[in-house]
Amino acid sequence: MLSLDTLYFSYSKEHQVLKGISLELKPGEVFGIVGSSGGGKSTFLKIVAGLLDATKGSVSWNGTQVKGPSQKLVPGHEEIQLVNQNFSLDLFHTVKENVLLKILHLPEKARLQFCYELLDLVELTHIEDQQARFISGGEQQRLAIARALAMESEVLLLDEPFSHLDAHLRLKIGAYIKQLIEIRNTLCILVSHEGAEVMQWCSKIGFLDKGKLTRVDSPHEFYFNPTSFNEGAYFGELNEVKEGKTKILFRPCEYKAVEKGGIEVEFMDAVFFGAYWKSFFRTNNGETLVLYANKSLKKIKRIGLKKKSTKA
Repeated sequence: MLSLDTLYFSYSKEHQVLKGISLELKPGEVFGIVGSSGGGKSTFLKIVAGLLDATKGSVSWNGTQVKGPSQKLVPGHEEIQLVNQNFSLDLFHTVKENVLLKILHLPEKARLQFCYELLDLVELTHIEDQQARFISGGEQQRLAIARALAMESEVLLLDEPFSHLDAHLRLKIGAYIKQLIEIRNTLCILVSHEGAEVMQWCSKIGFLDKGKLTRVDSPHEFYFNPTSFNEGAYFGELNEVKEGKTKILFRPCEYKAVEKGGIEVEFMDAVFFGAYWKSFFRTNNGETLVLYANKSLKKIKRIGLKKKSTKA
């Protein structure tokens, strides 16, 4: 069990980054944290990993406190691995050596087999003999992921792990990580400002807003029942219309064409996205709406909402 007890972190009295975060997570969970850039997500992970001291509060793993750098000569916890934008690679070692050095406990044959499995996963086998300092930023990110997976830690912390990866690599590496989590019963925490990405991998998500964890819920609830436009916009396109003094939020798929009543709309444009069309409309109040369908919606004049799930 990972327990966070009332975590605070501040650089000064005027600059508070985290404000009283408490959370309990179990092995085998994939937990996502979504919030704005600069909102404290990376700071949160560094404190959990034992690489940064909290101003107040504590972190414990399986009942033992995770010590920060002020309490430990070599910062970090051996069972908690963080993959962030710093990568923390051995720049003068080769790509292969960077992975092998993390699995010294295995017999030589098993080490090489596991190393090549991971290099094949992140598609770096073709540059295995290059020093890490000579590979690109995206390749360094993939190598950092391979190193973290090689250590088979009990807690895996991922800070924007797919930001430099192509779409097929995101799916490939993400699927591998989910499989390992199930096999090893690993706890994984994934943070990103892209809620749509987090929804793919996480069973539970926390929304970090102005230093506070304002909501913890399922991906489905975050998507279909946002509590505000600011929150909902992190998880995909969102429409907002006024009905009297009330604002109604709804996703581009939460509508139906109607002949009477509903909202009168004027077609503006449509863009083809492969699996669906994205059509743009304007309401009588000047609001711009986005609707999804498997075809262009040029003929629609009125829409009815399938549900009024959110408030102003």
